Amino acid sequence: MSTAPRLPTATARGHRVRELVCAYRPLRDTFGRVIGVPTLVLSNPRLAATTLAPLLADQSVEVFAVACLSARHRLLAWHVLSRGTRSATPVSMPDVFVPACLTPGTTAVIVVHNHPSGDPTPSADDAALTRRLQEAANILDLPLLDHLIVGEGERYYSFREAGRLGPVPSR
Repeated sequence: MSTAPRLPTATARGHRVRELVCAYRPLRDTFGRVIGVPTLVLSNPRLAATTLAPLLADQSVEVFAVACLSARHRLLAWHVLSRGTRSATPVSMPDVFVPACLTPGTTAVIVVHNHPSGDPTPSADDAALTRRLQEAANILDLPLLDHLIVGEGERYYSFREAGRLGPVPSR
């Protein structure tokens, strides 16, 4: 007689256990070419905007993304979270922080979105979203280094530069 425990068998009413498997692949442009960015430390808003803005270039709708950064603020991963309309895109806290929590080595994030109009001036909704992101980041102990809005050319708005995110979190 066997004393080994019996495993439950799957029934028509049973639940299946799922496993989350993450895989990273190179980001490609519309022609299928791998997009590369300089291996720079994103140490200030201008450098971050200059590095990340091309990843949203030529988008005719608002696109919201999160950049996952290492302890030395090097770009580890880029996650496009939503694509919206010419004037808005939906964003939820899990959309932002789940990819950051699942990307190995992430110690901070920068969120970025574009304004297809070319004017990076933040809306009242952008400011409210930034406050919610800051609160969530504080709870998760995952610093929000900046919320960048990119416009035409090299124009951008940094909530950090504008003093709307407080001091840079210490390590």
